[in-house]
Amino acid sequence: MGDHIQHTHRLGVRLESIEGDELTLRLPYREELVGNPDTGALHGGVLTMLLDQTLGMSAICNDATKPSVTPTLDLRIDHLGVTPAGKDILATARVYRTTKRILFAEGYAWCDGQRDRPIARATGSWVRVGDVDMSWFLGPEHAGEPL
Repeated sequence: MGDHIQHTHRLGVRLESIEGDELTLRLPYREELVGNPDTGALHGGVLTMLLDQTLGMSAICNDATKPSVTPTLDLRIDHLGVTPAGKDILATARVYRTTKRILFAEGYAWCDGQRDRPIARATGSWVRVGDVDMSWFLGPEHAGEPL
């Protein structure tokens, strides 16, 4: 799967789960992604990438659309806390509205084992520019593989 989305592969992002209309991706903690060496907190850009990727890819869980290439049109992130050192970060998202060309999604990031305490919330919109074969991604046998 890593041949398809190079930046997520290089950062170690993995499919955690697809449950109903929700997609969850996991970013394993790595010291080279730290933005604050004093605390070990991840760089905010890493969290932004994870949320952008998760919300954009959540379209594959929506029955109203076919999987498609979805560049980001708008993304808003509210940072609610700091990423603790040494913990994987997960992001969960779902599409809540679709039009013919625009997908509207929402989601949040959280630390491993603390889903009820999000460290960031995100909303945004993505443009559908073309259908794409996502069969390489949709099978349950791919859970835990790099993207």
